[in-house]
Amino acid sequence: MVGETTLSEDANGVNVKVELVGLSPGFHGIHIHENPTCEGPTFESAGGHWSNSEEAVHGLMQPEDHHIGDMPNMEVEASGEASYEYVVEKATLQDGSGSLFNENGGKALIIHSGQDDGVSQPAGDSGDRVACAEITKGEKDEETDNPAEGVEEDQEE
Repeated sequence: MVGETTLSEDANGVNVKVELVGLSPGFHGIHIHENPTCEGPTFESAGGHWSNSEEAVHGLMQPEDHHIGDMPNMEVEASGEASYEYVVEKATLQDGSGSLFNENGGKALIIHSGQDDGVSQPAGDSGDRVACAEITKGEKDEETDNPAEGVEEDQEE
């Protein structure tokens, strides 16, 4: 499995773009997790879903507050290729509340083996973690104001 993740700030939050090849066809849960660590093969080092509230629970279909790291399922084509894009509201690449770089210095993007049902705790019954990308600040490029420039990725099972 090979992929690339790009993060950018926009007026509504952080735009997450993923391009991926080599994953099994169908829907897969995709979430931002609390630690910027991808130790395979299980990627448990990434911790749980990133949450900005003690009261938040997993699932975009929850009637109350959900984890900030919850995202809709990613669909992988029969060819094993996927293009995914989602804006994580209440998130930022800057310092302050909702920053991907607060606490542990970053986060991890996790892709699961199965579809997230949007309500089950703690991870939507979405199966094993099959891919992980560490989200950390890179060196600031003189030509960009994007603090996620240089986000590291490419961990495989």
